[in-house]
Amino acid sequence: MNPSDYYRMKSAEIKEADIRLVAACMSDHVGEENAVRLESLVSRSGLGERQVRDILEVLVKEHGWPIGAHAGKAGRWIIENEQERWHVANELLSRENELRARRKAIEQAQLPARLELDRAPQMGLFGG
Repeated sequence: MNPSDYYRMKSAEIKEADIRLVAACMSDHVGEENAVRLESLVSRSGLGERQVRDILEVLVKEHGWPIGAHAGKAGRWIIENEQERWHVANELLSRENELRARRKAIEQAQLPARLELDRAPQMGLFGG
């Protein structure tokens, strides 16, 4: 059985109609070289972009589908091999680290004290 047939079979087992539909569409896109653009999935499924994105997350998190995406490559695909798996996983780790650093910076950012906000701005020497 080829990978596309395998994922078609797996998609037929999904109970929720919208999720099953997006899964069936994805089954034609095994391997990074067969990536499908989000706009195409939206068009094929008749669902909204946000809903398709959410369903792709459900397929990964709840159904264990290895759906890949990364910066520099438009589209989504079912990961086909270890090289694709680790490329996607390492990019996700990099994003995670960047988000942690951003969160930490926001947590530590100085906020103006209430008195500083209530004080009228001082005018410069020439009224500016």
